[in-house]
Amino acid sequence: MGSAISQWPESTRILALRRFFRMVLALFWLSRPVNLFLMSLTSLFATVLVLRENPSIEIRWAEWFVMVFSVVGIAAGGYWLNDLYDRAIDRVNRPQRARWVALVGQRTLFTATGLVWLGALSVTFLLPFRLSLLHAVAVGALAWYARWGKKKGLIGNATIAVLTGLIPWEVLIWLRYTAYAVDWMIPLSVGFNFVRELVKDAEDVVGDRLYGVVSFPSRLSDRLWELLLFSLWIALMGLSIAPALVKGLVWKVWPWKFLVGVGIGTLLPLTVGLIYWKNYRIQSLLLKVAMAGGLIALWLL
Repeated sequence: MGSAISQWPESTRILALRRFFRMVLALFWLSRPVNLFLMSLTSLFATVLVLRENPSIEIRWAEWFVMVFSVVGIAAGGYWLNDLYDRAIDRVNRPQRARWVALVGQRTLFTATGLVWLGALSVTFLLPFRLSLLHAVAVGALAWYARWGKKKGLIGNATIAVLTGLIPWEVLIWLRYTAYAVDWMIPLSVGFNFVRELVKDAEDVVGDRLYGVVSFPSRLSDRLWELLLFSLWIALMGLSIAPALVKGLVWKVWPWKFLVGVGIGTLLPLTVGLIYWKNYRIQSLLLKVAMAGGLIALWLL
């Protein structure tokens, strides 16, 4: 009996430790680690591309790590806050995500968002003022989107798309140099993410309607929505090869390796997306694959 009593505090600590690790794991998955990795990769790739065209630049890698740390922290906090406000809708649209939110708890999720944003903005004093201001604006935009912007339809979708385009743009601001491939990363990021936001809205339309969220796909008839999405899908295919067309027509240099790379990495996933036309979950995944493939193909531009 005495032995059982002595083991009780230890068992309580073990259970508390397990709950803590489960909460940390939930926060990790809610932060969309794959998306955060792609953001970091985009920033690194943009930096390397600029360095390739301007080899005389002295890269301050410590500043780059600070910049990416801030970007990742801001994005993770944005995802957490969005999930906090979407917890009821996600019970219908994304039950697993809703379970992660319930495991963490509303107060803890809100506190974690505030702390990670505070940390992300605090380190920007090591960066040029323009980048600090840009990151502060991004925090404000994400907070607005999570609380109100998601219900604004196209305005909210456009806000998220523009924020993704800021990742390569801030590299150009930081280095004060540019590169042809990086210039194209900005419209490509905005375009692909805008269409992906619309596809995600179409995927979530059932839960959105239940809770009064009128997304853009739900405002249109099924036929008009499919026509619009098909038009945007074809436009993405054209946008993917636009860097090669401009380079070939203006400078008479045709980057055939880039065309092969973008054909395999971007156009092929987009073509598969046409096969799974009404499966929005697969289309959303294929858009992410196409974005990653296009990013890699830019090295061949």
